[in-house]
Amino acid sequence: MPSHAELAGRLLKDAADFFRRLGEQNESLKKQMLENAGVFEQMSGLILKSPDGAVGDSSHAQMAAQLLTDAANFFRKLAAQNEHIKEQMEENANVYDQMAMLVRNNPRGILD
Repeated sequence: MPSHAELAGRLLKDAADFFRRLGEQNESLKKQMLENAGVFEQMSGLILKSPDGAVGDSSHAQMAAQLLTDAANFFRKLAAQNEHIKEQMEENANVYDQMAMLVRNNPRGILD
């Protein structure tokens, strides 16, 4: 069974891929989405490599949790603006929020 950190890393990578695709489809968002993708991908690598690590005063788990929460908020905004993807985006947001809480509290924990 994967740890919370491993699952968080996968979700962060998935979000990075999503941001890249969104940027490719919308030139006005491209720069911001590529920047987001880079940050999410970097954090994915950090939490996977060193779940108990830290940068300065922030643990990798705290930073990963914050990005997961940020992604959840982004998905909710998309849901509110796009009826045809609303249900999927809200489900994604809920998963990201739940994983944020789990990785923040116990990065090495195992999902039940």
